[in-house]
Amino acid sequence: MGRQKIEYGPEPAQFGHLYTPTGVEGPVPVVMLIHGGYWSADFHLHLSTTLASELARRGVAAWNVEYRRVGAGGGWAETSADIEAALAATATLLPEHSAVPLDTGDVRIVGHSAGAQLAVWVAGQEDSRVRPTRVVAQAGALDLASRAATRSGGAALEALFGVSYPDDPQVYKAASPLHRVPTGVPTVCIHGVEDVQVPVAASRSYVDAARCAGDRAALWEVPAEGHNAFLDRTTRSWALTLDAVLDDDPWTS
Repeated sequence: MGRQKIEYGPEPAQFGHLYTPTGVEGPVPVVMLIHGGYWSADFHLHLSTTLASELARRGVAAWNVEYRRVGAGGGWAETSADIEAALAATATLLPEHSAVPLDTGDVRIVGHSAGAQLAVWVAGQEDSRVRPTRVVAQAGALDLASRAATRSGGAALEALFGVSYPDDPQVYKAASPLHRVPTGVPTVCIHGVEDVQVPVAASRSYVDAARCAGDRAALWEVPAEGHNAFLDRTTRSWALTLDAVLDDDPWTS
């Protein structure tokens, strides 16, 4: 397994780590990883390092991206632009740097918590140069309008958007995956039933709405696990994530 840092823009937070498998001829799929953490500079791409390494060991390329966050040059305009640029880099910069041929027609995205919101949001950008073949949302903050009403969620979102939900509900809804269906991209939502940071109802509501809009969407609820189980390789949430990313057809599993 190899790892290299690739800058996709001039700002300090505009970079990612590309992990490539060894002993394969390729081309291999690319899995873009978007870490969570309330869209805040208090959290970094290292949250996804273990998953990126595991995916490379399993024969795919992992693109673990950093992006501008609140407190590190970010707000919604900068954060969303970075996620779009990082996704576009899978078709431009990454093939130039990878030691293994990449299948740039098969780009998959995994996001955790706030990163899941970004993952599903960017999948819905129909004019994107790269259209992902699937999205895996781990404990996704997929309903920003409802989340804005909570104490912690409201503060984090107001910092991200620079405005409260009552003062500008449309900016929240434009970024909220629940309000952007259909995306046209198959999605698997995995959520711990015991999650208190982002309740499982967020994924339930999203999958119901996505299906009603004609999208292919699956919901895998994980009993007795919570929000951070996705960061622990001993959990069921971790194992299900690998299944959702790597199986040929996780929607019928």
